[in-house]
Amino acid sequence: MTVVDSHCHAGLSWFEPVEMLVRQMESNDVDHGVLIQHRGVYDNSYLFDCVERFPGRFSVVVMVDVADGNASAELERWAGAGATGVRLAPVVRSPGTDPLALWRKAAELGLAVSSLGTLEEFAAPEFAALVAELSDLTVVVEHLAGAGYGSEPPYSDFRGAMELSRYDNTYI
Repeated sequence: MTVVDSHCHAGLSWFEPVEMLVRQMESNDVDHGVLIQHRGVYDNSYLFDCVERFPGRFSVVVMVDVADGNASAELERWAGAGATGVRLAPVVRSPGTDPLALWRKAAELGLAVSSLGTLEEFAAPEFAALVAELSDLTVVVEHLAGAGYGSEPPYSDFRGAMELSRYDNTYI
């Protein structure tokens, strides 16, 4: 059986270097890891360096500056370099006439969206509408949809986020 860690971080400024991650993977019989870029970092070069240095061990989920008018072109460039996904918050909308342009570009490029947000953002009807509209886009809801961060009974927001499971293109 292949063991995959679907959400790893490595870096030189915030997270430990990839060698520490590789050591942990080897110690725990993890075969493959998905390197997720951390917030605010749009230069994904280090993650691709990790892929090159450890062939077959990693896939890369990049970040792009969504406020940049060239974000779609930048996403296309990273996809051409081998990215398998892009990290977008549930509330991210593109500037210009199509607020879902970047989400549509990810779908067009065959990239998954790894989404980091709050429980309230994942439970919002606007996010459910986005997921429903872009049914050909794989959406991965990170960190158990933010559950446990200040949630209180009766957990209505968590139930709302879990309702995303009705969409075949959504994973948590």
